[in-house]
Amino acid sequence: MKNNFISRPAFYALHVLFWLCYGAILYASLSNWINSSSEIWGAVISDVLTSSSIAYLNYYLLLPKLYKKGKYSGYIMASIAVVVTIVLLRVNLLGMTHRSVTYTYFIRSVPAFGFYLITTVIWFFANMISAQRNEIELRNSQLASELKFLKLQLSPHFLFNTLNNIYSMAYFKEDNTAAAIMKLSEMMRHMLYEDQGRFVSLAKEIKFMENFIELWRLKLDEKPTIEFSHQGVKDRHSIAHLIFLVFLENAFKHGNTMDGRIAIKLTINKEDVLHFYIRNDVLKARKTAEEESGVGLSNVKKRLNLIYPGKHELVLDQTTGSFEVNLNIDLK
Repeated sequence: MKNNFISRPAFYALHVLFWLCYGAILYASLSNWINSSSEIWGAVISDVLTSSSIAYLNYYLLLPKLYKKGKYSGYIMASIAVVVTIVLLRVNLLGMTHRSVTYTYFIRSVPAFGFYLITTVIWFFANMISAQRNEIELRNSQLASELKFLKLQLSPHFLFNTLNNIYSMAYFKEDNTAAAIMKLSEMMRHMLYEDQGRFVSLAKEIKFMENFIELWRLKLDEKPTIEFSHQGVKDRHSIAHLIFLVFLENAFKHGNTMDGRIAIKLTINKEDVLHFYIRNDVLKARKTAEEESGVGLSNVKKRLNLIYPGKHELVLDQTTGSFEVNLNIDLK
C-alpha cells in the first residue's frame, strides 16, 4: 500500500476516502433491510473498523514480519488467530447478531476473509513490482558503471597517443607544434565538458572528428589522401560520446599513411538511421586491424552493445590491402 509517486498526506487521504466510500456502500445496502438507523450505523462502523484492522495488520505486520522472513507456519497461525479474534470481537462484543448463530458468524467472517485475501494479493504484487524495479535500477547502475569504466579506458588511451605525437613534433622543432597543441586543447574541451551525459550533439562530435583529422595532418610527415564527408545531420541528432574515436585512431595509427588513402563518410537517412563508413589502406605485412587495435575495438563493441542494444550493426572487413568499418545506428 506504499506509494512512491504521491505525497504522504495524499496517500493517507486516499485511504480515508476508500473506507468512507466502503462505509457508504454498506450503509446503502443495509438500509434496505434494517429499519433502525442506530443498528445500521453500528453495523457500518463495526464492519469498517474490523475490516481495516485486518487489512493493515496483515499488510504491515504479518506479511513483512513473518512471511517475508520465511516464518510461514508462524504467519499461518498468526493469520488464523487475527481473523478469528476479529470475527469473535465483532459478533460477541459489538453484539452484531443476525438470524441464526451460524449465519451470523458466516456473514461477519466474509469481510474479514475478503480483506485478508485482498491485502495479501496487493502485497505480493507490490513486492513483485518493487523487486522488478530494483532489478532494473541495479542493471542500469551496472551498465552505467561499465560504460564509465570503458570511457575511462578510452580517453587516457587517446590522450597518451596524441601527447606522444605532439612530443615528437616538439622534439624535432616542427613548425606545426603550436597548432597541434591548440587542436588538442579544443578536443580535450569536447571530451571533458561536453560529456555531461551519455549522448552529445552529433554536430559537435563531427567537429571533434575534424579536429582529430587536422591534428594528424599536422603530425604526419607523409600526406595520405584523407577524405571526410557528412550529410543529413540535423540539430536534433545526438550520438554516444566519442563512439567513433577508436575507428579514427585505428585508421591513422595502423593504416598505411605513407602513400595510402583514408576515406570517412557519415550519412543519416530520412528514417534517422546513421551510417558511418571508414576505410584505410594497410601494409600487407601488418597484422589484421583487430589484432593491431586490441582493446580499442573490443571496448567500442561493448559500448555499442550497452548503449544501442538491438539498434546497431557493426561490420569490420579486412582485406589484403585495406580495412573497412561499416556501422549503422538507429538514432530514433
